Amino acid sequence: MVKKCRLCRFKRYTNMAGKKSNLTMITKKNIKLYLEFYKSFCFASILISFVCAYFFIKYGVSVYAPLFWFKIITLALIFYYIKEYKSKEFYFYKNLGVGKKVLWIFSISFDLIIYFVVIIIGLNLHGKFT
Repeated sequence: MVKKCRLCRFKRYTNMAGKKSNLTMITKKNIKLYLEFYKSFCFASILISFVCAYFFIKYGVSVYAPLFWFKIITLALIFYYIKEYKSKEFYFYKNLGVGKKVLWIFSISFDLIIYFVVIIIGLNLHGKFT
């Protein structure tokens, strides 16, 4: 059931008992907000993905495990940096109806998808250069 909020233009999604649902609807607005949040650290994250792909192409599959853990550790460092130094930005997203948890889930998932795509491309290139 959808109820229109009297004070704002956003719709509030409720379940049959009338309680607010925890499910976040995926809309164009939300996707733009997720990507806006991801842009705050995408350069560093994508750069790390390409560095990992470079070493993967150069040394092969034997270095995949250390590269994967390097990527996870750098994601944790980025998480800490954003959480500590850009914490005021979370109020902006919260006011637009998007919580921290959803932002981080989307951003980390999106970043790992980019990482795996770059590594798969690196695997194909490694086969061509050996």
